[in-house]
Amino acid sequence: MKLPFFVLAVCAVLSVALACVGADQALALTKGYGVGALACLAILSAVACSRMMARPAVLALHLGFALVLCGWVANEIAGGEEGCLTLAPGRSGDVAGADQLTLETFSIDRWEDTGTVRQYTSKVRNGKGETLEISVNHPARIGPWWVYQNSYEEMENPHTGQPFYVTVLLCVKDVGLPMAAFGAALLLLGAVGYAVRTLKGAKDASAAPPAPQPLMQRVATGLYALAFLGAATMLVHRGLSTGHPPMQNMYEFLICTAALLPVLTFVSARWDRQNTLLVDSILLALVLIPVGFFMDGSAKHLMPALQSPFFVPHVGAYVIGYVLLVRAALGAGRRLVGVGFFLLTLGLVLGAAWGKVCWGHWWQFDPKEMWSLATWLLYAAYFHLRARLSPRADRAFLVAGAVMVVLTLTWINLSRIFTGMHSYA
Repeated sequence: MKLPFFVLAVCAVLSVALACVGADQALALTKGYGVGALACLAILSAVACSRMMARPAVLALHLGFALVLCGWVANEIAGGEEGCLTLAPGRSGDVAGADQLTLETFSIDRWEDTGTVRQYTSKVRNGKGETLEISVNHPARIGPWWVYQNSYEEMENPHTGQPFYVTVLLCVKDVGLPMAAFGAALLLLGAVGYAVRTLKGAKDASAAPPAPQPLMQRVATGLYALAFLGAATMLVHRGLSTGHPPMQNMYEFLICTAALLPVLTFVSARWDRQNTLLVDSILLALVLIPVGFFMDGSAKHLMPALQSPFFVPHVGAYVIGYVLLVRAALGAGRRLVGVGFFLLTLGLVLGAAWGKVCWGHWWQFDPKEMWSLATWLLYAAYFHLRARLSPRADRAFLVAGAVMVVLTLTWINLSRIFTGMHSYA
Protein backbone atom coordinates (compact mmCIF):
# COMPACT_ATOMS: atom_id res chain seq x y z
CA MET A 1 0.00 0.00 0.00
CA LYS A 2 1.43 3.37 -0.99
CA LEU A 3 2.23 5.87 1.76
CA PRO A 4 0.05 8.75 0.41
CA PHE A 5 -2.99 6.50 0.20
CA PHE A 6 -2.36 5.19 3.73
CA VAL A 7 -2.13 8.75 5.10
CA LEU A 8 -5.38 9.77 3.36
CA ALA A 9 -7.19 6.63 4.53
CA VAL A 10 -6.15 7.19 8.16
CA CYS A 11 -7.23 10.84 7.99
CA ALA A 12 -10.60 9.88 6.50
CA VAL A 13 -11.30 7.34 9.24
CA LEU A 14 -10.28 9.84 11.94
CA SER A 15 -12.53 12.50 10.40
CA VAL A 16 -15.56 10.19 10.52
CA ALA A 17 -14.75 9.19 14.11
CA LEU A 18 -14.42 12.80 15.23
CA ALA A 19 -17.63 13.73 13.42
CA CYS A 20 -19.50 11.05 15.34
CA VAL A 21 -18.33 12.17 18.80
CA GLY A 22 -19.45 15.77 18.28
CA ALA A 23 -17.69 19.11 17.97
CA ASP A 24 -16.84 19.74 21.65
CA GLN A 25 -15.47 16.29 22.35
CA ALA A 26 -13.65 16.22 19.01
CA LEU A 27 -11.94 19.50 19.85
CA ALA A 28 -10.95 18.20 23.29
CA LEU A 29 -9.57 14.96 21.84
CA THR A 30 -7.56 16.68 19.14
CA LYS A 31 -6.12 19.20 21.59
CA GLY A 32 -5.26 16.44 24.01
CA TYR A 33 -3.80 13.82 21.67
CA GLY A 34 -4.02 15.06 18.12
CA VAL A 35 -1.32 17.74 17.91
CA GLY A 36 1.53 15.25 17.81
CA ALA A 37 -0.33 12.93 15.44
CA LEU A 38 -1.19 15.77 13.07
CA ALA A 39 2.40 16.98 13.16
CA CYS A 40 3.53 13.47 12.15
CA LEU A 41 0.98 13.36 9.33
CA ALA A 42 2.14 16.77 8.12
CA ILE A 43 5.74 15.56 8.07
CA LEU A 44 4.76 12.37 6.21
CA SER A 45 2.85 14.42 3.61
CA ALA A 46 5.83 16.73 3.18
CA VAL A 47 8.18 13.76 2.77
CA ALA A 48 5.84 12.22 0.21
CA CYS A 49 6.03 15.47 -1.77
CA SER A 50 9.71 14.88 -2.47
CA ARG A 51 8.75 11.83 -4.53
CA MET A 52 6.17 13.67 -6.63
CA MET A 53 8.14 16.42 -8.36
CA ALA A 54 7.11 15.07 -11.77
CA ARG A 55 3.38 15.17 -10.86
CA PRO A 56 2.48 18.84 -10.14
CA ALA A 57 -1.16 18.24 -9.18
CA VAL A 58 -0.28 15.53 -6.65
CA LEU A 59 2.59 17.63 -5.32
CA ALA A 60 0.35 20.67 -4.81
CA LEU A 61 -2.31 18.55 -3.10
CA HIS A 62 0.11 16.94 -0.64
CA LEU A 63 2.08 20.09 0.09
CA GLY A 64 -1.15 22.05 0.61
CA PHE A 65 -2.52 19.40 2.96
CA ALA A 66 0.73 19.42 4.94
CA LEU A 67 0.71 23.21 5.25
CA VAL A 68 -2.90 23.27 6.47
CA LEU A 69 -2.06 20.70 9.14
CA CYS A 70 1.06 22.66 10.10
CA GLY A 71 -1.04 25.83 10.42
CA TRP A 72 -3.36 24.11 12.87
CA VAL A 73 -0.44 22.60 14.81
CA ALA A 74 1.23 26.04 14.94
CA ASN A 75 -1.87 27.49 16.56
CA GLU A 76 -1.91 24.81 19.22
CA ILE A 77 1.82 24.89 19.97
CA ALA A 78 2.85 28.50 19.27
CA GLY A 79 -0.17 30.17 20.80
CA GLY A 80 -3.32 30.67 18.82
CA GLU A 81 -4.98 32.74 21.54
CA GLU A 82 -8.51 33.85 22.16
CA GLY A 83 -10.68 35.48 24.78
CA CYS A 84 -14.05 37.17 25.22
CA LEU A 85 -14.97 40.73 26.13
CA THR A 86 -18.40 41.28 27.66
CA LEU A 87 -19.19 44.99 27.48
CA ALA A 88 -22.13 47.12 28.50
CA PRO A 89 -22.62 50.57 26.89
CA GLY A 90 -19.93 52.92 28.17
CA ARG A 91 -17.80 50.11 29.62
CA SER A 92 -14.25 49.29 28.46
CA GLY A 93 -12.08 46.21 28.13
CA ASP A 94 -8.60 45.27 26.93
CA VAL A 95 -7.80 43.16 23.87
CA ALA A 96 -4.98 41.18 25.53
CA GLY A 97 -3.12 44.41 26.24
CA ALA A 98 -3.00 45.33 22.55
CA ASP A 99 -5.71 47.99 22.75
CA GLN A 100 -8.62 49.14 24.85
CA LEU A 101 -12.15 49.03 23.48
CA THR A 102 -15.07 51.04 24.82
CA LEU A 103 -18.60 50.10 23.76
CA GLU A 104 -20.41 53.17 22.47
CA THR A 105 -23.66 51.54 21.29
CA PHE A 106 -25.07 48.09 20.67
CA SER A 107 -27.99 47.75 18.24
CA ILE A 108 -30.19 44.88 17.08
CA ASP A 109 -31.77 45.02 13.64
CA ARG A 110 -34.88 42.84 13.31
CA TRP A 111 -36.99 41.64 10.40
CA GLU A 112 -40.23 43.61 10.26
CA ASP A 113 -42.55 40.69 9.51
CA THR A 114 -41.26 38.13 12.02
CA GLY A 115 -39.35 40.18 14.60
CA THR A 116 -36.41 37.76 14.44
CA VAL A 117 -32.87 39.06 14.55
CA ARG A 118 -31.51 40.24 11.23
CA GLN A 119 -28.16 41.54 12.44
CA TYR A 120 -26.58 42.87 15.61
CA THR A 121 -23.80 45.42 15.68
CA SER A 122 -21.39 46.83 18.25
CA LYS A 123 -19.88 50.28 17.81
CA VAL A 124 -16.68 50.46 19.81
CA ARG A 125 -14.03 53.14 20.31
CA ASN A 126 -10.39 52.08 20.42
CA GLY A 127 -7.53 53.69 22.29
CA LYS A 128 -6.87 56.12 19.42
CA GLY A 129 -10.42 57.45 19.57
CA GLU A 130 -11.44 55.73 16.33
CA THR A 131 -14.93 54.20 16.06
CA LEU A 132 -15.12 50.63 14.77
CA GLU A 133 -18.25 48.70 13.77
CA ILE A 134 -18.27 44.98 14.52
CA SER A 135 -21.10 42.72 13.37
CA VAL A 136 -21.60 39.10 12.35
CA ASN A 137 -19.41 38.38 9.29
CA HIS A 138 -17.69 41.76 9.73
CA PRO A 139 -14.86 41.44 12.27
CA ALA A 140 -12.38 44.20 13.13
CA ARG A 141 -8.59 43.94 13.02
CA ILE A 142 -6.60 45.32 15.94
CA GLY A 143 -2.93 44.57 15.44
CA PRO A 144 -2.52 40.77 15.33
CA TRP A 145 -6.01 40.29 16.79
CA TRP A 146 -9.35 39.70 15.10
CA VAL A 147 -12.37 40.91 17.08
CA TYR A 148 -15.71 39.24 16.28
CA GLN A 149 -19.33 39.90 17.19
CA ASN A 150 -19.87 36.65 19.03
CA SER A 151 -23.26 37.07 20.76
CA TYR A 152 -25.20 39.29 23.12
CA GLU A 153 -27.08 39.00 26.40
CA GLU A 154 -30.15 40.77 27.75
CA MET A 155 -29.69 42.15 31.27
CA GLU A 156 -31.88 44.07 33.70
CA ASN A 157 -30.85 47.27 35.45
CA PRO A 158 -31.11 46.47 39.20
CA HIS A 159 -32.04 50.07 40.02
CA THR A 160 -34.61 50.89 37.34
CA GLY A 161 -35.69 47.40 36.24
CA GLN A 162 -35.21 48.43 32.59
CA PRO A 163 -33.71 45.85 30.23
CA PHE A 164 -30.48 46.54 28.39
CA TYR A 165 -28.10 44.54 26.23
CA VAL A 166 -24.45 43.68 26.72
CA THR A 167 -22.31 42.57 23.79
CA VAL A 168 -19.96 39.60 23.77
CA LEU A 169 -16.91 40.09 21.55
CA LEU A 170 -14.57 37.24 20.66
CA CYS A 171 -10.87 38.14 20.32
CA VAL A 172 -8.67 35.73 18.35
CA LYS A 173 -4.97 35.74 17.43
CA ASP A 174 -4.42 33.13 14.71
CA VAL A 175 -0.68 32.64 14.22
CA GLY A 176 -1.12 29.68 11.87
CA LEU A 177 -3.53 31.43 9.48
CA PRO A 178 -0.97 32.50 6.80
CA MET A 179 0.40 28.96 6.57
CA ALA A 180 -3.08 27.44 6.38
CA ALA A 181 -4.21 29.98 3.77
CA PHE A 182 -1.24 29.21 1.53
CA GLY A 183 -1.91 25.51 1.97
CA ALA A 184 -5.56 26.00 0.97
CA ALA A 185 -4.45 27.79 -2.20
CA LEU A 186 -2.20 24.82 -3.05
CA LEU A 187 -5.10 22.41 -2.45
CA LEU A 188 -7.18 24.34 -4.97
CA LEU A 189 -4.30 24.34 -7.43
CA GLY A 190 -3.89 20.59 -7.13
CA ALA A 191 -7.64 20.02 -7.56
CA VAL A 192 -7.58 22.20 -10.68
CA GLY A 193 -4.84 19.95 -12.05
CA TYR A 194 -7.01 16.85 -11.60
CA ALA A 195 -10.00 18.61 -13.20
CA VAL A 196 -7.93 19.67 -16.22
CA ARG A 197 -6.66 16.13 -16.73
CA THR A 198 -10.16 14.63 -16.70
CA LEU A 199 -11.56 17.38 -18.92
CA LYS A 200 -8.73 16.85 -21.39
CA GLY A 201 -9.66 13.18 -21.56
CA ALA A 202 -13.29 14.17 -22.11
CA LYS A 203 -12.30 16.45 -24.98
CA ASP A 204 -10.34 13.65 -26.64
CA ALA A 205 -13.32 11.30 -26.26
CA SER A 206 -15.77 13.76 -27.78
CA ALA A 207 -14.30 13.80 -31.28
CA ALA A 208 -16.95 11.47 -32.68
CA PRO A 209 -20.19 13.17 -33.80
CA PRO A 210 -23.31 12.38 -31.75
CA ALA A 211 -25.69 9.74 -33.07
CA PRO A 212 -29.16 10.93 -34.11
CA GLN A 213 -31.86 10.49 -31.46
CA PRO A 214 -34.79 8.09 -32.05
CA LEU A 215 -38.30 9.52 -31.89
CA MET A 216 -39.10 8.23 -28.39
CA GLN A 217 -35.87 9.63 -27.04
CA ARG A 218 -36.74 13.01 -28.54
CA VAL A 219 -40.09 12.86 -26.75
CA ALA A 220 -38.34 11.95 -23.49
CA THR A 221 -35.90 14.84 -23.98
CA GLY A 222 -38.82 17.22 -24.51
CA LEU A 223 -40.55 16.06 -21.32
CA TYR A 224 -37.26 16.36 -19.46
CA ALA A 225 -36.89 19.92 -20.75
CA LEU A 226 -40.37 20.74 -19.40
CA ALA A 227 -39.34 19.33 -16.01
CA PHE A 228 -36.28 21.60 -16.11
CA LEU A 229 -38.45 24.64 -16.86
CA GLY A 230 -40.69 23.75 -13.94
CA ALA A 231 -37.75 23.34 -11.54
CA ALA A 232 -36.16 26.57 -12.77
CA THR A 233 -39.46 28.41 -12.28
CA MET A 234 -39.73 27.06 -8.73
CA LEU A 235 -36.15 28.16 -8.07
CA VAL A 236 -36.77 31.72 -9.28
CA HIS A 237 -40.09 31.96 -7.41
CA ARG A 238 -38.49 30.70 -4.21
CA GLY A 239 -35.68 33.22 -4.46
CA LEU A 240 -38.07 36.11 -5.08
CA SER A 241 -40.43 35.10 -2.28
CA THR A 242 -37.71 34.64 0.34
CA GLY A 243 -35.52 37.54 -0.77
CA HIS A 244 -32.34 35.47 -0.75
CA PRO A 245 -30.69 32.77 -2.90
CA PRO A 246 -32.62 29.54 -2.24
CA MET A 247 -29.79 27.53 -0.68
CA GLN A 248 -30.64 27.78 3.03
CA ASN A 249 -31.95 24.30 3.86
CA MET A 250 -32.47 20.84 2.38
CA TYR A 251 -35.73 21.79 0.68
CA GLU A 252 -34.06 24.64 -1.20
CA PHE A 253 -30.99 22.45 -1.84
CA LEU A 254 -33.23 19.94 -3.62
CA ILE A 255 -34.82 22.69 -5.73
CA CYS A 256 -31.38 23.90 -6.79
CA THR A 257 -30.31 20.37 -7.64
CA ALA A 258 -33.46 19.70 -9.66
CA ALA A 259 -32.84 22.85 -11.71
CA LEU A 260 -29.14 22.03 -12.12
CA LEU A 261 -29.45 18.39 -13.16
CA PRO A 262 -30.81 18.95 -16.70
CA VAL A 263 -28.00 21.42 -17.34
CA LEU A 264 -25.50 18.72 -16.45
CA THR A 265 -27.32 16.28 -18.73
CA PHE A 266 -26.82 18.72 -21.61
CA VAL A 267 -23.15 19.23 -20.66
CA SER A 268 -22.51 15.48 -20.59
CA ALA A 269 -24.16 15.04 -23.99
CA ARG A 270 -22.21 17.90 -25.60
CA TRP A 271 -18.89 17.53 -23.85
CA ASP A 272 -18.12 13.83 -23.82
CA ARG A 273 -20.96 12.54 -26.04
CA GLN A 274 -22.45 10.56 -23.15
CA ASN A 275 -26.22 10.20 -22.99
CA THR A 276 -27.12 10.50 -19.30
CA LEU A 277 -30.81 11.24 -19.81
CA LEU A 278 -32.05 7.98 -18.27
CA VAL A 279 -29.95 8.20 -15.08
CA ASP A 280 -30.63 11.90 -14.59
CA SER A 281 -34.36 11.47 -15.19
CA ILE A 282 -34.48 8.76 -12.53
CA LEU A 283 -32.63 11.02 -10.08
CA LEU A 284 -35.03 13.86 -10.81
CA ALA A 285 -38.29 11.92 -10.78
CA LEU A 286 -37.65 9.27 -8.13
CA VAL A 287 -35.25 11.01 -5.71
CA LEU A 288 -35.12 14.80 -5.80
CA ILE A 289 -38.78 15.69 -6.29
CA PRO A 290 -40.31 13.01 -3.96
CA VAL A 291 -37.80 13.69 -1.16
CA GLY A 292 -38.58 17.40 -1.41
CA PHE A 293 -42.16 16.73 -0.29
CA PHE A 294 -40.88 15.45 3.07
CA MET A 295 -38.71 18.51 3.77
CA ASP A 296 -39.76 21.65 5.59
CA GLY A 297 -40.63 24.07 2.81
CA SER A 298 -41.54 27.06 4.96
CA ALA A 299 -39.81 30.27 3.90
CA LYS A 300 -37.44 31.72 6.48
CA HIS A 301 -35.18 34.73 6.62
CA LEU A 302 -31.45 34.21 6.60
CA MET A 303 -29.90 34.23 10.04
CA PRO A 304 -27.02 36.71 10.54
CA ALA A 305 -24.31 34.09 10.00
CA LEU A 306 -25.66 33.25 6.53
CA GLN A 307 -25.71 36.84 5.31
CA SER A 308 -22.29 36.67 3.72
CA PRO A 309 -20.69 36.87 0.25
CA PHE A 310 -19.43 33.33 0.91
CA PHE A 311 -22.99 31.95 1.09
CA VAL A 312 -23.69 31.39 -2.60
CA PRO A 313 -20.23 30.23 -3.78
CA HIS A 314 -19.71 27.92 -0.79
CA VAL A 315 -23.10 26.21 -1.00
CA GLY A 316 -23.17 26.38 -4.82
CA ALA A 317 -19.80 24.63 -5.10
CA TYR A 318 -21.03 21.81 -2.89
CA VAL A 319 -24.37 21.53 -4.73
CA ILE A 320 -22.73 21.14 -8.16
CA GLY A 321 -19.85 19.04 -6.84
CA TYR A 322 -22.11 16.60 -5.00
CA VAL A 323 -24.38 16.17 -8.01
CA LEU A 324 -21.41 15.49 -10.31
CA LEU A 325 -19.95 12.91 -7.94
CA VAL A 326 -23.23 11.07 -7.35
CA ARG A 327 -23.90 10.96 -11.11
CA ALA A 328 -20.39 9.57 -11.64
CA ALA A 329 -21.20 6.71 -9.23
CA LEU A 330 -24.30 5.93 -11.30
CA GLY A 331 -22.25 5.78 -14.49
CA ALA A 332 -23.40 9.16 -15.83
CA GLY A 333 -20.89 11.86 -16.77
CA ARG A 334 -17.96 10.04 -15.17
CA ARG A 335 -15.46 12.18 -17.06
CA LEU A 336 -16.63 15.16 -15.02
CA VAL A 337 -15.62 13.54 -11.72
CA GLY A 338 -12.44 15.65 -11.68
CA VAL A 339 -14.55 18.79 -11.83
CA GLY A 340 -16.63 17.43 -8.95
CA PHE A 341 -13.49 16.91 -6.87
CA PHE A 342 -12.33 20.46 -7.61
CA LEU A 343 -15.72 21.84 -6.53
CA LEU A 344 -15.56 19.73 -3.38
CA THR A 345 -12.17 21.27 -2.65
CA LEU A 346 -13.47 24.75 -3.43
CA GLY A 347 -16.45 24.28 -1.11
CA LEU A 348 -14.17 23.07 1.68
CA VAL A 349 -11.75 26.01 1.30
CA LEU A 350 -14.53 28.61 1.02
CA GLY A 351 -16.23 27.12 4.08
CA ALA A 352 -13.01 27.43 6.07
CA ALA A 353 -12.57 31.05 4.95
CA TRP A 354 -16.20 31.82 5.84
CA GLY A 355 -15.77 30.19 9.25
CA LYS A 356 -12.75 32.39 9.90
CA VAL A 357 -14.65 35.57 8.97
CA CYS A 358 -17.85 34.63 10.83
CA TRP A 359 -16.89 32.45 13.82
CA GLY A 360 -13.24 33.37 14.34
CA HIS A 361 -11.80 29.97 13.42
CA TRP A 362 -11.30 28.35 10.04
CA TRP A 363 -11.88 24.89 11.51
CA GLN A 364 -14.30 24.08 14.36
CA PHE A 365 -14.26 20.24 14.32
CA ASP A 366 -17.98 20.48 13.62
CA PRO A 367 -19.55 17.10 12.65
CA LYS A 368 -20.47 18.32 9.18
CA GLU A 369 -17.00 19.79 8.66
CA MET A 370 -15.38 16.50 9.65
CA TRP A 371 -17.72 14.40 7.51
CA SER A 372 -17.14 16.67 4.51
CA LEU A 373 -13.39 16.36 5.09
CA ALA A 374 -13.68 12.55 5.19
CA THR A 375 -15.57 12.66 1.86
CA TRP A 376 -12.86 14.87 0.34
CA LEU A 377 -10.12 12.54 1.60
CA LEU A 378 -11.88 9.54 0.06
CA TYR A 379 -11.94 11.18 -3.37
CA ALA A 380 -8.33 12.34 -2.94
CA ALA A 381 -7.38 8.71 -2.30
CA TYR A 382 -9.37 7.69 -5.39
CA PHE A 383 -7.40 10.05 -7.61
CA HIS A 384 -4.13 8.78 -6.13
CA LEU A 385 -5.00 5.21 -7.13
CA ARG A 386 -7.18 5.81 -10.18
CA ALA A 387 -4.55 4.87 -12.77
CA ARG A 388 -3.99 1.48 -11.10
CA LEU A 389 -7.60 0.57 -10.30
CA SER A 390 -9.51 -2.15 -12.07
CA PRO A 391 -12.92 -1.15 -13.50
CA ARG A 392 -14.68 -2.87 -10.57
CA ALA A 393 -12.48 -1.15 -7.96
CA ASP A 394 -12.90 2.18 -9.76
CA ARG A 395 -16.68 1.87 -9.56
CA ALA A 396 -16.50 0.74 -5.91
CA PHE A 397 -14.56 3.90 -5.02
CA LEU A 398 -17.10 6.12 -6.77
CA VAL A 399 -20.03 4.36 -5.10
CA ALA A 400 -18.38 4.70 -1.68
CA GLY A 401 -17.87 8.41 -2.35
CA ALA A 402 -21.51 8.83 -3.35
CA VAL A 403 -22.59 7.07 -0.14
CA MET A 404 -20.48 9.53 1.85
CA VAL A 405 -22.13 12.43 0.00
CA VAL A 406 -25.63 11.11 0.69
CA LEU A 407 -24.83 10.52 4.36
CA THR A 408 -23.46 14.06 4.68
CA LEU A 409 -26.64 15.53 3.23
CA THR A 410 -29.08 13.33 5.15
CA TRP A 411 -27.73 11.59 8.25
CA ILE A 412 -25.36 14.39 9.30
CA ASN A 413 -27.58 17.24 8.10
CA LEU A 414 -30.90 16.03 9.47
CA SER A 415 -30.01 13.94 12.52
CA ARG A 416 -30.36 15.65 15.88
CA ILE A 417 -27.50 13.51 17.14
CA PHE A 418 -24.94 15.58 15.24
CA THR A 419 -25.54 19.06 16.63
CA GLY A 420 -22.99 21.71 15.80
CA MET A 421 -22.33 24.96 13.97
CA HIS A 422 -24.22 23.69 10.88
CA SER A 423 -27.36 22.53 12.69
CA TYR A 424 -29.45 25.20 10.94
CA ALA A 425 -28.60 23.72 7.52
